[in-house]
Amino acid sequence: MGRSSSKQSIQFWLLLAASIFLSGMVISLFFEIMKVMIYLLLVLLLVPVIYLALKRSLPFLGGSDAKLKSRN
Repeated sequence: MGRSSSKQSIQFWLLLAASIFLSGMVISLFFEIMKVMIYLLLVLLLVPVIYLALKRSLPFLGGSDAKLKSRN
């Protein structure tokens, strides 16, 4: 009887260690994916703001010379 209980105890600790390791890997992967998603979201939010700021601060880009001339 003592032998089967020690085998179950070893199996329990091995399964516990494996589950802790795997859950740590899943959480780490989740945080990496979240970091990339937040980075992309911030880039997409800042692009229009920076574009408009550059367009207003650089007058040679937004002047009337940049528009196509009509054929009159």
